[in-house]
Amino acid sequence: MHDRDPQQAREAARPSPPTPAERLGRRIAAMRTDAGLSQEGVFLAAAIPRNTYQRIELGQADARYSHLLRIAAVLRCHVRDLLP
Repeated sequence: MHDRDPQQAREAARPSPPTPAERLGRRIAAMRTDAGLSQEGVFLAAAIPRNTYQRIELGQADARYSHLLRIAAVLRCHVRDLLP
């Protein structure tokens, strides 16, 4: 058996940096929380399907610009404020 180099093992165990979609989702979630809104309140007011909104916040989906416009309107901010 080959033992892995300890440095390679440490590097493999390091979490990868968040993707742009994950950073966007975290930013939207933080702004929503700061505004005192629930996910349900945002996706209903923005007329976005629940699953789509949840996937955007989790960074599992690329958000459409039209969705970002609606989310920004609900959060009373500019689209650029959502971008990390």
